[in-house]
Amino acid sequence: MSHLDVIVVGTGGIGSAAAFHLASRGRRVLGLDRFPPVHDRGSSHGQTRLIRKAYFEHPDYVPLLERAYSLWRELERLTGRTLLVESGLVMAGTAQSSLVEGAVRAAAIHGLQLDRLSADEAVRRWPALDLPEDWQVLYEACGGYLFVEECVRAHLDA
Repeated sequence: MSHLDVIVVGTGGIGSAAAFHLASRGRRVLGLDRFPPVHDRGSSHGQTRLIRKAYFEHPDYVPLLERAYSLWRELERLTGRTLLVESGLVMAGTAQSSLVEGAVRAAAIHGLQLDRLSADEAVRRWPALDLPEDWQVLYEACGGYLFVEECVRAHLDA
């Protein structure tokens, strides 16, 4: 009789990553999913998902994001695939918005590079933007996107 250490139910973004990391630590893992790999019935379908380090929701997320970036780069090296693109990320809101205040706070606490621009400066830099003049714009150069379905495939294949 075969022995398994872990059964992962659902092999989308989180399940495929859990199965991969457990298996890479020597666990015998079985991943189960109702649908074939990389299906369109979960939250990990589509082309891309944004990723950033200056997490406005709470500065405690920043170390998790820094580790995530490192793990994505390790998986890229292991699989030879491009998964994470650091294209830069623009966030905007009023100076008192939870987005601006939270991202600035997270960046300050963790020493992240975050450019702060006025709406006018941002529109000069990115002419396609149309922003209220009282808004602040934050630019995080290491922000970008993940090829989310390719991330699931990479975890499952690895």
